[in-house]
Amino acid sequence: MQQHFNVASAKRLTLRVPPLLEQQAVAGVLGALDDKITGNERVARAAENLCRAVFSDNSWEARTTVGEIAALHKGQVRPETLTDGSVAHYSLPAFDSGAVPEIADPRTIKSAKFIVRQPSILLSKLNPEIPRVWNVSPDRTMPALASTEFLVLEPQSGVTTAELWAVLSQPEFLGGLAAKVTGTSKSHQRVRPAEVMNSAVVDPRELGHARRQAQALVSRAMQARSESRRLAALRDTLLPHLMSGKLRVREAEKIVEDAV
Repeated sequence: MQQHFNVASAKRLTLRVPPLLEQQAVAGVLGALDDKITGNERVARAAENLCRAVFSDNSWEARTTVGEIAALHKGQVRPETLTDGSVAHYSLPAFDSGAVPEIADPRTIKSAKFIVRQPSILLSKLNPEIPRVWNVSPDRTMPALASTEFLVLEPQSGVTTAELWAVLSQPEFLGGLAAKVTGTSKSHQRVRPAEVMNSAVVDPRELGHARRQAQALVSRAMQARSESRRLAALRDTLLPHLMSGKLRVREAEKIVEDAV
């Protein structure tokens, strides 16, 4: 006889809940990690905003096209054909949820994806008025795949990913793309790859010392977010052990202190 879980069944469940003071202590320990993650995001955003300002369209006259400083990589693969146990999946939802790729079983990804083979900039061609410019550096331990809603742009002509990200993140550039979209509905408007590659941007090769500034600022933002990912993983690992009593609060405090 098949049994169904319902409200009455839920009311009969017995759960072990730590004492209130212990819950508060756990919240305090994990809250320190959350505070550090929040602070890191403020640092990352401030660094990125300053980088955009350094490379502002209004500050420099030198211009080039995207196609002169970046190559469009179009190589694709069907994930279910891969033998790797995990892949890093760069999708629009992943970008919108914190710009962290999803680590997934390739067999669960049913449609073809672009291969991200080196540090690149992913630029969304869907609804370009929503700024989605992703500076990615794939982990060599697993394949990196990107949604076909992105353009995979590999820096060329001595330009770094930091510089390419800085010029493609300019509001004027993104606004120009938004004016070139095609599509029958607001939710499915896309810019053509050729339009992107032919669009004018600030030429980072002509900016002298500002190039070093861009590299330092973008690197700082990426370091802050990398640390946040590590701290978030630590938080998610500590929580069940603290709630079950397998790990004491004092032990967790020492782990967190060493981590931050």
